[in-house]
Amino acid sequence: MNHNIRTLVLNSTFRPLSIVNPKRCISLLIRNKLSSLDDSTMEFHSEKESILIPKVAILTYYVKAPYARRIALNKDNVFIRDNFSCQYCSSNAESIDHINPKSKGGSHEWGNIVACCKTCNLKKADKFLHETNLSLNKNPRLPNANFWIKAILNSSPDPSWEKYLLTA
Repeated sequence: MNHNIRTLVLNSTFRPLSIVNPKRCISLLIRNKLSSLDDSTMEFHSEKESILIPKVAILTYYVKAPYARRIALNKDNVFIRDNFSCQYCSSNAESIDHINPKSKGGSHEWGNIVACCKTCNLKKADKFLHETNLSLNKNPRLPNANFWIKAILNSSPDPSWEKYLLTA
């Protein structure tokens, strides 16, 4: 079975809920918890039947997601949050910067990290922002709950997912 295939699972309201692997998808299909909206060409064969693995499926019931997803704080996600632009000069971002330098006690958290270009990163070095002539375009913060959708869109998702992800 090709484990690179993934299924976008929508809540019964058509809002994106998660992405599952083929094994989980088959389990949900067999228990009639999912209905396919767009099938792939990949088939799962059992002794008695053959099932097409969906690219997009919808839950047959509503799920209230009880928790917010934890968003990994890494360079890729900072770039996505900041639209790949330097938060000091708006050029293309190439690195990240701790606004309050780690070398001077600054924390490694969403509110202290921004995407920046190499030029601004070298200008700022390990100085506090007020010690430079740089200023932030916007204050950094933890991305919102639907950030995982932005991250998926940025990672070349299956084209059949886009109409569901863009409305989220």
